[in-house]
Amino acid sequence: MPNKTVIPLNQSQLYKLTSPRRLADVLGLAEAELRAMATGPDRYRQFEIEKKSGGKRPVEDPVAPLKRVQGRIAKMLARIEPPSFLFCPVKGRCYVSNAARHRGNRVVHCLDIKKFFPNTPRVRVIAFFQSIMGCRADVAGLLGDLCTFEGHLPTGSPLSPILAYYSYHDMWAEIAAFCTAKGYTLTVYVDDVTISGAKVPVADVWHVRRMIHRTGLRYHKLKHYVDRPAEITGVVVRDGKVVVPNRQRLKHRQTRLALQQPGSGDQRLKGRLSGLAGQMRQIDSMNEPG
Repeated sequence: MPNKTVIPLNQSQLYKLTSPRRLADVLGLAEAELRAMATGPDRYRQFEIEKKSGGKRPVEDPVAPLKRVQGRIAKMLARIEPPSFLFCPVKGRCYVSNAARHRGNRVVHCLDIKKFFPNTPRVRVIAFFQSIMGCRADVAGLLGDLCTFEGHLPTGSPLSPILAYYSYHDMWAEIAAFCTAKGYTLTVYVDDVTISGAKVPVADVWHVRRMIHRTGLRYHKLKHYVDRPAEITGVVVRDGKVVVPNRQRLKHRQTRLALQQPGSGDQRLKGRLSGLAGQMRQIDSMNEPG
């Protein structure tokens, strides 16, 4: 279903803010509180989490008051009408619908933007708020401080996914225009970029990569599928349908069997089983008529 709450960019509460005081009002803060929150010490907790692929991922987690404010900004940006190719974070779209957009295409190319949040600098955040949102320079600078950690988007902020997209709006617009002109299907799910079509020459994919490189970003985890099942944002696209990956079905079976063992009442296992079953239903439902 389309999101009926979307608005044009020029109707956003963040559009053309002309003073820090007005920004504070929009965010529900006193101006002094806003400035302290943007530049004060101890604004983030830093820790590491284990990655599924091995190694550790650094997390910069904003403290609760700052996270609430960043969440407000994220909601305001999320209300702006998104392009059709953007799937996260967009209300009513998800990783399954992202993959489903590529059903029926023979050739699929997938790539990831490498360390997208750490490589989105404060200067790009400021440029977005000043050039696109039309905010006065000092307001854009204050927003840049409020939204970044040590000069880049923080990995643990609820604002980073949507702001990473807007900070590179020019790059995404260029890539989208190129794909449209070529008749390709493009989707973007945070840092996952997928391009598909009846034919997608490698030379055209290299052209897209050069567009990414010109901004200073890099890509990795390249995947290429021709006339075979393609895995896109954790969902398999095969024979014109989206299907649950075998490893996910295996996890579901193993978890269910573990719960059937005598004395097993682990709430974590029950939660995992429920989550896996919900994900599988969500993928299967995408193939239902209507």
